[in-house]
Amino acid sequence: MNIFFKELKANYKSLLIWSCAQVFIIFAGMMKYKGFADSGVDINSLFAGFPKELLVVFGMGSTDISQVAGFYSVFFLYFMLLAAVHAVMFGAVVVSKEERDHSADFLFSRPVKRHEVITPKLLAGVVNILFFNLVTFGASVFFIGLYNNGDGLVDKVAITMVALFVLQLFFLALGAMLGASLKTTKIATSAAAGIILGTFFLSVAVDLNANFDILKYLTPFKYFNAKMLVIDGTLSLNSVGILLVVTFILTTLCYLIFNKRDLST
Repeated sequence: MNIFFKELKANYKSLLIWSCAQVFIIFAGMMKYKGFADSGVDINSLFAGFPKELLVVFGMGSTDISQVAGFYSVFFLYFMLLAAVHAVMFGAVVVSKEERDHSADFLFSRPVKRHEVITPKLLAGVVNILFFNLVTFGASVFFIGLYNNGDGLVDKVAITMVALFVLQLFFLALGAMLGASLKTTKIATSAAAGIILGTFFLSVAVDLNANFDILKYLTPFKYFNAKMLVIDGTLSLNSVGILLVVTFILTTLCYLIFNKRDLST
């Protein structure tokens, strides 16, 4: 339990920074919507003249962004990216940092098994991503309500946050597995960043070319559709199930690999 609270204390400053960045994205997005709404410009017609490739990269696609729900759904892409980077980096660092900080010989020489060290670290990670998720939820409801006649779309935002939390769990487990597998924290975080960028660009490629549709199962960024979540208020249970199963597999691999790892001190 001491390890759990130690990790929470060690990471609360970075968590606050990540959370503030998320709040700023939501605030800036809703301010941009207010600017378009007050100008009387037909937003859909305005963006219709932009290249399809540019619209896909910015998550606009065919969504009706003249409505606050449609405009907000565009930002789900950025929520995913920020949440993914935060979760995967936390997982990669929290598992491997004892070797980086040269404290592994002190920690693991005590009468404690390795899984008893990893478990509270991962639980601290779950608390971190949950806090990040709740901040995203609260900021979303507040700013949407501010510019939507008091209607914060609570039910639809809540469904969106469930999808986001499942993605966060996946990336936390991925980061932890990389942290347990790779030699140093630097290599683990670099690999995590590379996977996020690779899977993100793969999701863009799938949107741009129908021939790549089969590859959508290889990128977690395609498991949830912002339009279905925010506008239709529906959540794909198949996607939830697949990601949770993969998360369990990655977490199991993290324990197995770390238990056999030759720790450097």
